[in-house]
Amino acid sequence: MAGPEEANPEDRDPGLVFRDGVPASSRFDDVYFSRAGGLEEAAHVFLAGAGLPDAWAGRRAFTVAETGFGTGLNFLATWDLWRRRRPAGGILHYVSVEGFPIRRGTLAGVLAPFRAVAGLSARLIERYPRPVAGLHQVWFDDDGVCLTLAIGDVAAVLPALDARVDAWFLDGFAPSRNPAMWAPAVLDEVARLAAPGCRLATFTAAGAVRRGLQERGFAMRRRPGLGDKWQCLAGEFRPDEAASKGAAAGGEAPGGSGAGSAPRVAVIGAGVAGAALAGALRRRGIAPLWLDRRPTVAAEASGNPVGILMPRPTLDGGPAGRLSAAAFRHALAACAGLGVAVGGNGVLELAEDPAVLARHRRLAETGRLDALDGRLVDAQEASRIAGVALDRKAIWYPRAGWVSPPALVRALAGGAEATLGRAVARLERGDGGWLLADPEGATIAEVDVVIVATGAALCTLDQLAHLPVRAVRGQVSELPATATSRRLGAVLTFGGYLAPAVDGRHAAGATYDREGFDPADWPLAVTGDGHARIVAALPGLIGAWFEGSPRPAAGRRCARPRPTACRWRGRWGGRRRRAGGARAVRPGRPRVARPADRAAAGGGRGVGIAGRAEPDRARPGGSGRSGAVRGARKSERPESERRQSEKVTRLGVYTRPFVAPAARGHLRAIENRNNFSGLNSIALRRAPRSGGPRRAWWGQISKPQATAAVSRRSSPVKSRIWRRRSGPKYSSPTRTNGRGRSISWTRRL
Repeated sequence: MAGPEEANPEDRDPGLVFRDGVPASSRFDDVYFSRAGGLEEAAHVFLAGAGLPDAWAGRRAFTVAETGFGTGLNFLATWDLWRRRRPAGGILHYVSVEGFPIRRGTLAGVLAPFRAVAGLSARLIERYPRPVAGLHQVWFDDDGVCLTLAIGDVAAVLPALDARVDAWFLDGFAPSRNPAMWAPAVLDEVARLAAPGCRLATFTAAGAVRRGLQERGFAMRRRPGLGDKWQCLAGEFRPDEAASKGAAAGGEAPGGSGAGSAPRVAVIGAGVAGAALAGALRRRGIAPLWLDRRPTVAAEASGNPVGILMPRPTLDGGPAGRLSAAAFRHALAACAGLGVAVGGNGVLELAEDPAVLARHRRLAETGRLDALDGRLVDAQEASRIAGVALDRKAIWYPRAGWVSPPALVRALAGGAEATLGRAVARLERGDGGWLLADPEGATIAEVDVVIVATGAALCTLDQLAHLPVRAVRGQVSELPATATSRRLGAVLTFGGYLAPAVDGRHAAGATYDREGFDPADWPLAVTGDGHARIVAALPGLIGAWFEGSPRPAAGRRCARPRPTACRWRGRWGGRRRRAGGARAVRPGRPRVARPADRAAAGGGRGVGIAGRAEPDRARPGGSGRSGAVRGARKSERPESERRQSEKVTRLGVYTRPFVAPAARGHLRAIENRNNFSGLNSIALRRAPRSGGPRRAWWGQISKPQATAAVSRRSSPVKSRIWRRRSGPKYSSPTRTNGRGRSISWTRRL
């Protein structure tokens, strides 16, 4: 069944009020059910009018469709009757269209008085979807009930549905109050979707409705009404009176409505797709033959340690974006129903460059994010959400996150038994169906239907070799967590992705190669080049967390400034001071990191003043040391680079070792108060000092015309925090004696 993903309507509020204890819609000035009782009306008008439960006796599957979900009482009454009179192994599909849904909290209050279905009401409220336009499917596996709630205008939703309806409940507001629900185009769709012999029931006895249904092939009759309603209508769709409609309904499909034995179905592939198919067939009373060539389920791509669950909206609102949004909602509902945890504090889709940021803004402006709970956040809020400092804006999807693919595979299968280690090499068409043969030519089984869900190995079967499918090789890297990266609480995407640490390791990915491998080979060798590409794709600030991981930069390298212990002559309140009695550290000129220094630091790649890699340049004089733009003397640098370096503001913190955590906490508190707007990170390193046990803490902030607030707090150790303004006077890089360690923060200028 397919349906539209409409743009979220601006106003879907039904205006629910209570009149004499009965819920009513102020929008349509009509009640939701009779004052004689909601359950009583559902049983008399709809269940009895459609001939239930006799109509589903002996059926393997039965489909009820409804216009106007309203309070859900018709669904609850049908569900309750199905539980008591369910055919053996039967499945009830209940499809309902609602243009103005009642919100979950309000619905719970409306249904509270109906004690007879209190248990079912609680289960419905727990799984009740958000009022977002589109299709929402919820399975209640224990009772074999599937609710598909289509939110949107009935005239737009019904033409997109593909179903064979066995019973229609027409329960919109009165035709005089809501004529769009009873329009001729809607009645055309009711007839199109009706299966031969379909029963129909409605509370109204309006002549226009009765005549319209009769013209479309329904044999209608009047029935006594309930309460203050004198009459209602019931009818049956007669194939001889609408032969074209019956022919359009088609033959019996596997798992469809009707009686008969279940078809024999084989599912090849035990990944996420194969498991979902096997579980879906089991729900519908079909025991599939589930095969895989590997000795375990989720042995290939579905065995990755982490999978990212997030939507991909499109600016045009086309089919791709609608499919992604519907799949995202369905995946969330499935995970909730199956007990599969969705980890992380949502997903942050970082704006990698101005073009991506412009796309993010357009998505927010056009309302494409509203239906997904997504919203655009600035760098400061993104940092708060992620738990680590970030330097760019992002779209935050709070309901998205990461899942364990192997756990998801096992849950989706729903207990289906898999035949593992059995490869299917050939399919042959026989008199009784499809013959599945192994590589030695032995017949594995004969089935009616074959579903191939083998991913990259799809085209290895002769019958599928003609399909225009190209295999793509992907590789994921696992990065050991560091002290900083362990704080990451949300999934980050930036072209690639980085997931929060699980068991001390981060999953990062992924490569995307179309050539140079054979999909039939397994296992595919993991390449160092693929790992290098993944690590190099990490944004500079994020990549700095993983100093032990190589970060190739395609021949471009950037130096990291290092601190030095030297005297600094500054004034505080008109007097010279030394922090804690120790010699202070003066921001000076950084020494360019030599290869030996980089190796000692774990091979990490530094970050330039402007947040980009800078090319190596030989220092004048032929000293043999690697040079960089920032390492050259000020007089030797181009004017543009001097102007860039003048945008640097440096922050120094000096304290004794045993109060270092307090100093770091104080800095973070300042950052949280927005005194350092645009600061990417507070993660200072200790620099050893000669002449005593004291340590100097040094950090650097790179930002245009930074003006960090001066904060001074009294403490027994007299820790000091101060700032220096940017400008030519302080633009020279820091000198270093080679003994200290440092870290720098940057933002794009």
